[in-house]
Amino acid sequence: MGRIRVGKETLTVPRYGRVLVGPSLLRQVFNDTETETLWLIVGAPDQEFEPGKLDLKQFYPVEPTQLPPELKGAVWPPAAGRIEP
Repeated sequence: MGRIRVGKETLTVPRYGRVLVGPSLLRQVFNDTETETLWLIVGAPDQEFEPGKLDLKQFYPVEPTQLPPELKGAVWPPAAGRIEP
């Protein structure tokens, strides 16, 4: 099971589940459990990703290390590959 934020909505994705996210929607995957999660994420560039025209605010509204509210208090990147609450 995993979690993904699409826009302002947070979805829980069951094992072997899938989510289709349009190219203009903000998305963020995260794991707020103690269980290890394996993700397979497939994407393809759209016309909006022309060299020199990439707007990182589409992916990181604040900054690349911004975490979802469910992981408030965690430090990223985690020490030794583990997120500590």
